[in-house]
Amino acid sequence: MKLNPAHAIFDGNMFVQLRAILDPIPAHPSLPLLDMSIGEPQMPPCQLLLDSVARHNAGWQFYPKATGNARFIAAVQHYIDRRWPDASQLADDSQIIPVPGTREPLHLLGQLVAGTKTDAVALVTNPFYHAWRAGALASGADIQFLNSGANHNFLPDLAAIDDDVLARTTILYLCSPTNPHGSVMDLAYLKTVLRLARQHDFLVVMDECYSDIWRHTPPPGMIEAAAALAADASGQDPLRNLVVLNSLSKRSGAAGLRAGFMVGDQTVITQYLKIVANGGGLVPTPLLEVAADLYDDDDHVAAIRAYYNANFEVAATHLQITPPEGGFFLWLKVDDDVDFVQRLMAEQAVRALPGSFMATAADAGNPGAGYVRLALVHDLASTDKAMRRIAEIYGAQ
Repeated sequence: MKLNPAHAIFDGNMFVQLRAILDPIPAHPSLPLLDMSIGEPQMPPCQLLLDSVARHNAGWQFYPKATGNARFIAAVQHYIDRRWPDASQLADDSQIIPVPGTREPLHLLGQLVAGTKTDAVALVTNPFYHAWRAGALASGADIQFLNSGANHNFLPDLAAIDDDVLARTTILYLCSPTNPHGSVMDLAYLKTVLRLARQHDFLVVMDECYSDIWRHTPPPGMIEAAAALAADASGQDPLRNLVVLNSLSKRSGAAGLRAGFMVGDQTVITQYLKIVANGGGLVPTPLLEVAADLYDDDDHVAAIRAYYNANFEVAATHLQITPPEGGFFLWLKVDDDVDFVQRLMAEQAVRALPGSFMATAADAGNPGAGYVRLALVHDLASTDKAMRRIAEIYGAQ
């Protein structure tokens, strides 16, 4: 039986590539394996999460609603009010909906723009999260990757995109703080993105799953940029050409909860609801109540942030690096990323991810080559052990 040949693009998944180079290498026999390759929170669930799950344990017999419920929407509005005060009440309640994490909506949003332009282009930040690429593929457009290298603070160079490409663009995937670098887009950058989207009429999909994991200063958000440009709206939707995705996976260390929200352009939200009503996953009502409790609380997030910040202090001590502005990944510069990762496994029993596996080769090369991604998600003692082992090879380059 023949299947969609376009899906062959998924055969190059970064973890498939990682297994191919590491499975033949036995870990150092006298050292326990330390896996720094996966960005999965390892901090035990906070008490608020445990108590909330136990408390909200009714309503499982009912089908969840794509629009969520009033308490969840109110909790998200309150969160936005606290997190980005300048954007307070910018979105109508109908422009906020629950999502089962960010991966599914990142993918499904690509379908909304399919067939909207001739010779269409989908722009994806490179290195990329696999769901951005999946969404670009779903759009049916020609995927063009925007390299994000050290020469531009690991952000796509917007000025380098040709006007012809922008005119054909239907969707653009961005993330701030970035995965894997931890760079932050400032407000001026975000405003430029939104102006370009409106000038050339394409959809910006902003992945902000790391927006509450930062070192010193809370990063600006795209909804904040929309608020700054609201005076130019002339009666139009202030969130037009934009959707922002947020998740509790990183903010609350609750990746298994599969809950977050989407806020954005009213026409996009309306059309997205039609997709999920016909074939999408929904967040169960009891879990919406848990999510509302988590979005209503900032204290547990401060504790999670402190956990990651302490890990970066350990990394800075052992590797002499400067911690990134946000996120929980260390994007470590090395001579040869594949060789470095293989040596880490063979000599130090540390599992890491070559940066080149997170990216694709574009005209200007592979922007992940020469970097290794390390997920600083483990407890402080484990992180200290890992950093000491990594330093043995990093210092000998």
